[in-house]
Amino acid sequence: MTPSTPRLARRLCRLATALGLAAALAPVQAAPWTLTGAIGTHDPHLYKTSSTWWLFETTDNGGIGVKYSANGLAWTQGVPIFGSGLSWWSTYLPSGKTAMVWAPGCGEYAGRGYCYYAVSSFGSQKSAIGLATSAGGIAAGAWVDQGAILKSKAGDGYNAIDPAFVLAANGDPYLVFGSFWNGIHITRVSKVNLKPPTGGIVNIAKDSVNGIENGFVVARAHNGTTYYYLFASKGACCQGANSSYHIVVGRSTAITGPYVDKAGVAMLSGGGTVLASSGSRFKGPGGQSLLADGSVMAWHAYDAQNGGAPVLFMNSVTWGSDGWPQAVW
Repeated sequence: MTPSTPRLARRLCRLATALGLAAALAPVQAAPWTLTGAIGTHDPHLYKTSSTWWLFETTDNGGIGVKYSANGLAWTQGVPIFGSGLSWWSTYLPSGKTAMVWAPGCGEYAGRGYCYYAVSSFGSQKSAIGLATSAGGIAAGAWVDQGAILKSKAGDGYNAIDPAFVLAANGDPYLVFGSFWNGIHITRVSKVNLKPPTGGIVNIAKDSVNGIENGFVVARAHNGTTYYYLFASKGACCQGANSSYHIVVGRSTAITGPYVDKAGVAMLSGGGTVLASSGSRFKGPGGQSLLADGSVMAWHAYDAQNGGAPVLFMNSVTWGSDGWPQAVW
């Protein structure tokens, strides 16, 4: 896989619907949850309020994709955010596209909703991470565009896509982002407007052989120490049944790294302990996200028996006595 094909088959997102796939979600290693409804997805970002489970997802031509569920099992397709697109997106989108959004990362902070998302064209570092906020939280749906808060261009050391928000143990907010080129990065953002300051971007993971993207960090305490766990996707995504995506993890005692895998290999040197890889039917698991406490993971995988359509998977995460998450699939 090269940087020119990280999401070549995004349009497959629209192929997978509720096709009775629940029976196919049989246990492989750990047992994925049995899901129903609108389970076609790509890059699902999981978030839970007091009464509702939410998923925000990549869309081909419909703004920021949204799903919701009362129990995390039966999913309904919601109305996309900015479904008609925003005028500034056209600077970064491929010709003919007006509302395509990649890998949104949405949730709530300090009583308001936030939604980071990426707009870009395939194989280009001309990318931008946008921000939308809602004073009433996610459920209110009163989203206001805050514009592009992080940009990249050809020759930069990072690609401004795949945003994910995370809180440090001291309450400081950060944004994880990046794809291929020099991999995954992190930067602190303002508590007031959730935008990053100038500079302060730290490289926390890269893999020059397999490529790495979709960074997602959660904080958990183990034996009195707070660890930051960096989950990421490696390999070739978006190639249907030929996808070699797989989910890896490393950890650090500092949110800005250095991150190492379970064997002690630095994630800046290609490290990453594998948590999920291709099965006999469902290929290329990746695009993962977790609840903030690390208890549940969501991801997509491609159905080799249904034209390589991307399907939603979810699973409870088991944490071992050594403080590491165990394989989810």
